[in-house]
Amino acid sequence: MQDRVVIIGAGIAGVRAAEMLSPSFDVTLINNEPYLPYYRMRIEEVVSGSSPESLFMHPAKWYEDKGIRMVSGAVLRIDDEARAVYLSDGASLPFDSLVIATGSKANVFPLEGSRKEYFSLRTIEDAVRIREVLASSSSATIIGGGLLGLELAASIASHSGVSVSVVETAPYILPRQLDGESAALLESLLKDKGVSVITGAKAKGADESSLFLEDGRSIPSSVIIFSAGVHTDLSIADGTRIKTGRGIIVDSFLRTSVPGIYAIGDAAELDGRLFGLAMHAREMGSAVASLIMGGSAPYIPSSPSSMLKVGGLDVASFGEMKGDPIVREGERSRRTLFVEDGILKGAVFVGEKAPASVKAMIGKPYGGEDGI
Repeated sequence: MQDRVVIIGAGIAGVRAAEMLSPSFDVTLINNEPYLPYYRMRIEEVVSGSSPESLFMHPAKWYEDKGIRMVSGAVLRIDDEARAVYLSDGASLPFDSLVIATGSKANVFPLEGSRKEYFSLRTIEDAVRIREVLASSSSATIIGGGLLGLELAASIASHSGVSVSVVETAPYILPRQLDGESAALLESLLKDKGVSVITGAKAKGADESSLFLEDGRSIPSSVIIFSAGVHTDLSIADGTRIKTGRGIIVDSFLRTSVPGIYAIGDAAELDGRLFGLAMHAREMGSAVASLIMGGSAPYIPSSPSSMLKVGGLDVASFGEMKGDPIVREGERSRRTLFVEDGILKGAVFVGEKAPASVKAMIGKPYGGEDGI
């Protein structure tokens, strides 16, 4: 009889683990959404009119061919002593190994005032609802200038004719990926596309037509969408011996405090760090499968990197923004390399495609820009 592996969560991490474990194991993948697993980082495409199916990772037959049993439903509780997962419909799934890949949830915080309805964008159902509301709206404000918030704002501006504003508390947008000067260029380029960016500002309240900032300004806002980060839903560990912090605490082998139970992706907290990038989710999915199959190599996160489109604009970030900046500017582009003690520590590109060689050069001696 094959060992039974139950994976809770059908995002990139969970699907990758299931793909690698089948058909050597009896794999069950629990999906709590009414759609096949999809690429969440592309979710704003549904807001601008794309079909949910265009985001699916694989067709249903792919899972059948792989021998992955897909179960739809919400997890009610985990019994870590009886080694079983119980679903809200009464079903129970026994396991030999359990992988928690439940991802994260959007932060939505209360605002003063009379407004009753706010939105967040985390699921396809969220995207469909926002698309419906925007069809009869004149203005929208995104609270949060991170990747998803900016992509959503640019998508709304280019497809719906709705005026769009982004409110960011940090001094500039994408502070985790960009330096201040590169962010300023991106803000200017987004303004040309119809997106108004307001930085160093904090939302205070709202009524049915406006968002009010702490500094007294108001922004016309028929629709307000939160894109202000995410948090791990730790309720999955309630009633178990699984230790949690900001996420589900794991060691370098992605093991929780309960033998045979692992956590990966956004749900995992490793050395006090949470992970919110698709690249790390995929890595963890591969790593946990290898470990369950008997591997002995610890998981070592790759240096963070992002290569994406924001409103059709090329934006890329590699490594750390640490050291002396070496800048090359174009009319609508900026390239910044960060060099410390002769070592290329990081690189940021806005408005131009990053050369494929850059990622491999991070952490190595810098020999001049011609080598990139």
